[in-house]
Amino acid sequence: MPPLPQSIALHIGAHKTASSHLQHMLYRNRAMLADEGIRVYGPGYLRLKGRNLAAMFGLSWSESPAPRRDPRKQLAFLAKGRRRIVFSEENFVGSLYDSRGNVPLPVYPTGAARVAELVAKFAPVDTHLFIAVRNPATYLTSAYSQCLLGGVYTTPRAFRARNDWRKVDWADYVAALRATPGLGELFVWRQEDYAQCHRLVLRRMLRWRVGAQIETVDHRVHEGLSEAAVKQTLSWAEEGRTGPLARDARAAHPVGPDRRPFALYTPQTLELSQARYDEQLARIEKIEGVTVLHPPQTAQKG
Repeated sequence: MPPLPQSIALHIGAHKTASSHLQHMLYRNRAMLADEGIRVYGPGYLRLKGRNLAAMFGLSWSESPAPRRDPRKQLAFLAKGRRRIVFSEENFVGSLYDSRGNVPLPVYPTGAARVAELVAKFAPVDTHLFIAVRNPATYLTSAYSQCLLGGVYTTPRAFRARNDWRKVDWADYVAALRATPGLGELFVWRQEDYAQCHRLVLRRMLRWRVGAQIETVDHRVHEGLSEAAVKQTLSWAEEGRTGPLARDARAAHPVGPDRRPFALYTPQTLELSQARYDEQLARIEKIEGVTVLHPPQTAQKG
């Protein structure tokens, strides 16, 4: 049997925290990373039929047939002789929303159990976990836009009624993940800091020297919706128009100097959410075994 990898980096989002940007960089640099002893698997591989993590490692909630390889052989197969594997897939811990536009709250209620089962399958290989968090209100704002892009045409009022930003508690979620038996290091960063600290994230994920070699991506991978695009999308949906309505509306009404980004909440609510978020981050900083990654100018841990 080919050798097992020495370590695994598991990146699980969260959704709408620049995961696609990070995955795009990893994919762009996959050849260099393979030469440096690192195999990378992202959504392009892990969302193919039978290739999601639950299916490949025979997790209890998988709907696929039992895998042909046991976990050790599967890891060796995926490593292909490399020392480290990086898995990046935010959908592993759960969906962002359901068919009615409901965001699971508290966030990812089955996420910690899924991670624990996967880490047990990876043993004895060390697994290190990576997760980004975000202001609860802006997280749900992006989730609403994603609902529209996914064809769930609920109104802002209905979405707010179904999804209470006060139920988004990242500290509880991180604490549950940290309790995973056998888990190695757990790294957390704020989505709001990503542009300033993504190089540090890469160095921790890929090891210090290799992360510094990554060719970065200087543009946004997914553009958000403007207020005009949201209004147009809902108007088209009410008229019975079919097709990728939100995508068409985004192309017709992109965010720009004369088109404001869509805002789901008032400035007053955003301030309240920020205060709640700051309190959660303070709790996360105190969780033993968690390293919070900060922009270099405000580095506190790590």
